[in-house]
Amino acid sequence: MIDENRKKTLVVISLGVGVQSSTMLLMAAKGELPNVDCAIFADTGYEPKSVYNYLSLLKKIVKFPIYQVSKGNIKDDIINSIKNNTKFPTAPFFTQNAITGKKGMLRRQCTFDYKISVIRKKLRELCNVGYRKRFPKDKYIEQWIGISTDEIQRMKPARDPYILNRHPLIEMNMSRQDCINWMKKNKFPLPEKSACIMCPYHNDAYWHFMKTERPSEFADAVQFDKNIRTGAKNIKDNLFLHRSCKNLDEIEFNKKENDKQLDMFNNECEGLCSI
Repeated sequence: MIDENRKKTLVVISLGVGVQSSTMLLMAAKGELPNVDCAIFADTGYEPKSVYNYLSLLKKIVKFPIYQVSKGNIKDDIINSIKNNTKFPTAPFFTQNAITGKKGMLRRQCTFDYKISVIRKKLRELCNVGYRKRFPKDKYIEQWIGISTDEIQRMKPARDPYILNRHPLIEMNMSRQDCINWMKKNKFPLPEKSACIMCPYHNDAYWHFMKTERPSEFADAVQFDKNIRTGAKNIKDNLFLHRSCKNLDEIEFNKKENDKQLDMFNNECEGLCSI
């Protein structure tokens, strides 16, 4: 909770370049939402080409700045950590013990490392507050999050006391379908899914889509999946991108699957799932 006596020093959109956050950004650009100072996109370096293309389009449409910030390339960081036996950038890969066959899943740290922390760093930079310096007690940042009514369970307060998370789509009672309808009504092209190519949260429907419609990206994911199998520091089990714990190119994907626990097809990885 932000003290009402504190001064709002910045209004920023956390941009995932998926349907919800893009709708929110475009509504602000058209004056259907209050003015914002900027938007921030946390780039993992391993997003689908469609995400970068849509981001370029948004930058041409809106008049306020869209900052593209990055910790580095998550794909390269993970592969290099295995090659060099250094700290492993933890993503929620599926695990299987080579002896017992027992399956599990790693803790997700990638969201914080490659999304939340880099956005936080940029926010402080924009407010002229050093990363390790105390944020002024009389000021706060308003951060807009693109969460719609059909994923209201993702609403959480910011970790940092100087950030107030606001959810304009929830306030306007807009669902994801409402966002799509608004996009079509205003003749904006719809963005595709926003998440890393190798994200283990892809469901079978999306893996099938990638395999058939984005074969080069699927081939990249197949190779990445094989490269992470063994060798991660302090991890004894084999690692996989798919919950079946099989090679991606050997799986017969269920293209009609709609597993809500693993499905991020209708959501976007805003980097805010764990806030």
